[in-house]
Amino acid sequence: MTARLERVEWRAVGTTCIAGVTSGPSDGRRARAALAAARAEVEACEAELSRFRPESDLMRLNGAGGAWTAVGPRLLDTLRLALRAREDTGGRFDPTVLPALVAAGYDRSFELLEERPAASPGGWRAGAAIELDEPAGCVRLDPGASVDLGGIGKGYAATRALDAMFEAWPSLPGGLVDLGGDIAVRGATPEGGPWRIAVADPLRPGETAGMLLLGSGGVATSGRDRRRFGPNASLHHLIDPATGRPAEPGPLSVTVVATGAAEAEAHATALAISGPETAAAHVAAHPRISALYIPDRGDVLPLGNPPLAQTRFLVSVA
Repeated sequence: MTARLERVEWRAVGTTCIAGVTSGPSDGRRARAALAAARAEVEACEAELSRFRPESDLMRLNGAGGAWTAVGPRLLDTLRLALRAREDTGGRFDPTVLPALVAAGYDRSFELLEERPAASPGGWRAGAAIELDEPAGCVRLDPGASVDLGGIGKGYAATRALDAMFEAWPSLPGGLVDLGGDIAVRGATPEGGPWRIAVADPLRPGETAGMLLLGSGGVATSGRDRRRFGPNASLHHLIDPATGRPAEPGPLSVTVVATGAAEAEAHATALAISGPETAAAHVAAHPRISALYIPDRGDVLPLGNPPLAQTRFLVSVA
């Protein structure tokens, strides 16, 4: 029996989404059901987590003025993960940076942004409180605080969508979900080995900086090489919570491998505003993650022990 990758591609969460399953010749119905489950789960996550949908649970929470607000289970889960990530990264990942992000100019979906100068984040402060009442399904923010879950939300949705495929098809041999670079994989590829994930080289368009081999887990990439905006594309979306402004130190891009895509996304955000020494120390302190750190000049730096098949680095940073 020859296996193949049955896949579907669609547009959601502001990006191109891909779901794929390892499928045999007689698995068509089950493969289609699994792929449909992935799409439905991504839509359910977007309905709760998007800051670009006025009716989403997140936007209701942001507009509640500090009052306890009933939210769905996906938003509650993602906020719990975000709070843990804020602690794990020493505040370099902070879900409450939305006012600073809007002040910088990222005030609508990326493709709709208009050029304007950045404004001061005003009285915004890092580390605003987020209180969770999980038994009641309610959340409360500091008055004046607001939350953005763009990256970690996509990572969470990728993992949820992968779980949904395995729930729809319990004997699924293997699957992959890719939400614009937030990737979750599990099980076998059609060839029988690990999933091969190419890491793009932002310094050499069309080339790869490395090839990851992953049997299970999550991958996320963050950087300042793409989502640029403002006058002469001088700004980017990576806010440094220490300043409230687009970060100055950091790589051109960084790709993180972790046990889950949401965890990978949060640590990628933290490393994307860190210099190489700080990034290396961070990965050394978190042995569950590894990374490929691509500075704006010089060689690719592997941090930790990324599962590489090949790369073009010359210097290793443990």
